[in-house]
Amino acid sequence: MEKTSEESMAAPSMMTYVVGAILVVAVVAGAWYFRSKGAKSMTVEPTGQPVAEVSPTPGPISALGCDQQYYNPRVGFPEYYLSVEGGDVSNAKKVTCEFTASVDGKVVSKTTVSSPLTDAPSRGGSTFRCTTQPLELAANVPTVVDVRLTDDLKATSSCSATFTFQ
Repeated sequence: MEKTSEESMAAPSMMTYVVGAILVVAVVAGAWYFRSKGAKSMTVEPTGQPVAEVSPTPGPISALGCDQQYYNPRVGFPEYYLSVEGGDVSNAKKVTCEFTASVDGKVVSKTTVSSPLTDAPSRGGSTFRCTTQPLELAANVPTVVDVRLTDDLKATSSCSATFTFQ
């Protein structure tokens, strides 16, 4: 039994449609996965469930200060990186950030980190980000993190946040 030329062309045509459909699905899935999501931060409700929030864009810089404090866990360890982002309007070149973590008024960790200032003309000053080395801190315990900022021109500021590490 001989195949006609029409029968032999049907199989490759069907294969072309299947490959094309798979490619279309892959492109749509990739576009959905890599779509712009905006800046998000995570907060934790009293029930312990994380909630994503869109972070507001910081406004003009008026003095040395904090814009945002946050933490990141070190995967597989009971350790956390503490971070603070902020700005300064002076001609300083760097900021020193002194992190103090306290539980029930007792200091459990204290560390100091420095960060260079980066020009941010759109905000009218310079910005910085200080991040600690991983710190061993207790999970599921409200921890107050105080940050004292000092630039190299001796201007100071401070901020504080309470985290329940997960």
